[in-house]
Amino acid sequence: MRICLVSRELSPFFGGGIGTYASLMCRAFAEAGHEMHVLTAPHAGLEHAGTLLPGVHVHTVAQDLAPGYAGAFPFPPLRHSMKVYLALRELHERHAFDFIEFPEYEGEGYFALRARRTLGHFASAVLAVKLHTPTFDVQQLNRVTTLDMDAAQQEYLEDTCIREADLLLSPTRSLLDRVSARLKLETRGVVVPYPFTAHDFPRLPPRPPLGRQRVLYFGRLEYRKGVHLLIEAMQSLFERGVDAELQLIGGDTQTGPFGRSVRTWLERRVAPAWKDRIRFEPPRSRPEVAAALAEATVCCFPSLWENFPNVCLEAMASGALVVGSDAGGMAELIEDGHSGLLFRSGDVDHLAATLEKALTTPALRETAHREAPLRIAEVCAPASVVRQVEAAVEGAAHARNRVLPKLAQDKSDTPRVSILVPYYNMGRYLPETLRAIRAQTFTDYEIVLVDDGSTDEESIELLDRVQAPDLRIIRKQNGGLSSARNAGLKVARGHYVLPLDPDDLIAPSFLEKAVTVMEATSGLGYVTSLVTYFVDDATQVTGGWAPWGMERDALWVANVASTCTALMRRRDVEDVGGYDEWLTGYEDWDVFCSLAERGLGGSVIPEPLFQYRLRPDSMTRTSLVGDRYRLMAYLYQKHPSLALHPERSLRILQGEAHKQEALLHARLADAAPRPLLDKVVDRVNGTLKRFDVVHHALRGVATRVVGTEDTSRPLRQQLVDRLRGNKPRR
Repeated sequence: MRICLVSRELSPFFGGGIGTYASLMCRAFAEAGHEMHVLTAPHAGLEHAGTLLPGVHVHTVAQDLAPGYAGAFPFPPLRHSMKVYLALRELHERHAFDFIEFPEYEGEGYFALRARRTLGHFASAVLAVKLHTPTFDVQQLNRVTTLDMDAAQQEYLEDTCIREADLLLSPTRSLLDRVSARLKLETRGVVVPYPFTAHDFPRLPPRPPLGRQRVLYFGRLEYRKGVHLLIEAMQSLFERGVDAELQLIGGDTQTGPFGRSVRTWLERRVAPAWKDRIRFEPPRSRPEVAAALAEATVCCFPSLWENFPNVCLEAMASGALVVGSDAGGMAELIEDGHSGLLFRSGDVDHLAATLEKALTTPALRETAHREAPLRIAEVCAPASVVRQVEAAVEGAAHARNRVLPKLAQDKSDTPRVSILVPYYNMGRYLPETLRAIRAQTFTDYEIVLVDDGSTDEESIELLDRVQAPDLRIIRKQNGGLSSARNAGLKVARGHYVLPLDPDDLIAPSFLEKAVTVMEATSGLGYVTSLVTYFVDDATQVTGGWAPWGMERDALWVANVASTCTALMRRRDVEDVGGYDEWLTGYEDWDVFCSLAERGLGGSVIPEPLFQYRLRPDSMTRTSLVGDRYRLMAYLYQKHPSLALHPERSLRILQGEAHKQEALLHARLADAAPRPLLDKVVDRVNGTLKRFDVVHHALRGVATRVVGTEDTSRPLRQQLVDRLRGNKPRR
């Protein structure tokens, strides 16, 4: 096969567990005779990749996207995913890959997988996603509850990749079951372990008794790794007279209580009497870890839940006796009492008893020294792993040559699409918008232009000059944007509708691609595309935006779904009541919320097919600035069932408010002149009020979720007090 493994992490150049997997998997494929390519980020030292990864063709993504368009991807993982997609398209054109694998982490394959579903790209390849442990699960296991839009988007990218993969691979059944249950996946994935070779961790000679026995933990100090359980268990052994010590090698993380240092939290859990027998040491190189393994009596990995940790593989490959948690992948690797020992996850007493057994039973250590390396060789042998992947790819062969159905262009008495153009004094821009519509490769459409009581003479006169067979002009008294769109919806004849403002543009293939996706995908409420911004010339891109789709928890916080320009079924829009004419803005957001509440999804074509014109006098830049928090409060009240997990929406709101507060504090770190400070305080009053409104609108939900009502003062007032120098209330 021609294979491309996509991984931003690639050991030894960058990254840890995923990077190690990527390097070992590339070597295994190459050694098995496959044409092997890897696509990674531009890391220092990659010029040596030919020596370290023999037989592997190493490619890198671009350093950055084209100027202007790069602004569409401010979130780094999203930006990297787009760079992966663009690079992968070029590579696939040259090499025609049979198999492409992405890690789920940070959604590296997001745009490539979206392109497969919406554009038919990579049709000859099986697109696989390898599970390592999604961010959602890591945060849950680490008891991290803070959330903002960036963190929510990363979770969305990863989950979308998992859902849209042709083939889902997991190193353990435990991880696959966990993810499948959470995402309600219809198809089962395939369990394929990580490949592993013991080159860097050679088998150690049997360890003779050398004084005090030592329990070794190495790896990140992270809450989910359960090190606090190990510290508690060891202290109970010390109190019972067991002559042993604990060595902890690993870097600190901010996974202690509420984002604090976990190492500091762990050190405080050590009683003064035992501080000389529990040693914390910084991360070490692989040779240094191998030396520590040689001196240890037992290795312990007490994770609350674990996938398939490299540290466990390394310890077992060296012949160490490993005590591991039975929650997760280690239970699938360790044969209890034979190639290691298992204890009940979270049970400190059972962990202490298991450690005591390991320390006081030399026969167990002798058995593990013999059997553990054989177990690793059996489960993780690279050649065996490659054969399992080959079989999985063959089983997913139905995904190959997935081509979207060809769109019928035959016209009927009624058009397939009605393009709704609300019009109010926009004669300057309308001709260019009409030209963009008439340049469409899909021609089964009608244009319904609704003049919403224009007052500008030139704009009114223009309407008489643009009369054409494909254009129907509806005239009405001024009623606002929602009213104009509803008037167009009322007379539209198309099966689909596409709202398009008279100053915006669509690429020639917009309709063809959007209708194709809509008709080939069940359960969709709309289809849209990436967006580019321009001022006067659409070829001069000044920025852009990448809509997410229907992420309902985030959609309650911000319009992540689409701009107003999205293809929808006319009947769906009518069923939700059309556009709310009470709204003076966000009417499109309101429609997407209604579609989502009815269980419909959204699809975003990963090409910039919609060009949005930036105007200083646009409604977004004028009336919406002052009305934003009132409009949002109305939407929250109108769509109480939108969020699937209301507490998650509340956490996103709180995270965004916290970011605003932190940004203001950073800017005011130095003493600011009083007039400037007053301006900032006024800005705080104007921008952060919306979080107070949302708090009140969702207070009932919060009460149900957390079981109590928050009676604290509004965040806005607390921040204003701080900015003015008032003492905070205790």
